[in-house]
Amino acid sequence: MSLTAHQRRLKIARQVQDQGSVRLAELMRAFKVTDTSIRRDLEILESQGRLRRIHGGAVATARSQAPQSFQTKAREHPDEKSRIGAAAAALVQTGESILLDSGTTVLEVALHLSKQLNGPTPLTVVTNSLPVINELQTWSSLHLNLLGGILLPEFQATVGPQTIANLRRIQVGRAFIGCDGLTLSHGLTTPHMLIAEVGRVMAEVGTEVIAVADGSKLGRVGFTPIVPLNAVHKLVTDSSAPPQLIAEIRATGIEVIVV
Repeated sequence: MSLTAHQRRLKIARQVQDQGSVRLAELMRAFKVTDTSIRRDLEILESQGRLRRIHGGAVATARSQAPQSFQTKAREHPDEKSRIGAAAAALVQTGESILLDSGTTVLEVALHLSKQLNGPTPLTVVTNSLPVINELQTWSSLHLNLLGGILLPEFQATVGPQTIANLRRIQVGRAFIGCDGLTLSHGLTTPHMLIAEVGRVMAEVGTEVIAVADGSKLGRVGFTPIVPLNAVHKLVTDSSAPPQLIAEIRATGIEVIVV
């Protein structure tokens, strides 16, 4: 099915954000449209501040490469994230200790944790996410731990040396980690180095690493790596993920749950 002009421009804007630049000829081949159509797309995107046109293509602007706010990202692919969160939360058992990072899909894991876990053998949750804390603080029987550190307002998360030091003092079972990109060669990636650092250490102290990512993240590469793919034990994603990439990930021995 062919894309509308609006859908095409959204894809171009995302490609510029991910790669830093695009070439006119490459876009013509990828979208199978004329140079006139692509030039018009680039003009419109430039007027919106999402890129800057150059000879033969376009490059990212500071605005287009800036990390999206937590609220903005939370509004993307809400149905897929909800299904992923429910499937990932179903893996959690009574009395476990788990790590939840600051991603919007990981927040859905927290939202779907069964109230049956709120029993005599309490669940232990460790997180650097303020939204996760806000969602779980009403549970009557729960060991809820917020990692101290420097607050990144756009991510609603704590980061930095104190956060890392606190993480290194603990040992937990499952670590649920989100990402902005996931590929075979680059592993899990994200736009912010301090967010990546926290995710990396969470993967180190967790005995099982569960990546949660909607299908739009698979095949993309973010600015900085979190962990290589061989650090991941399970991936929970949705049916929009590229089937070939899913097959390749499974071939590495990673369990992939598609919802």
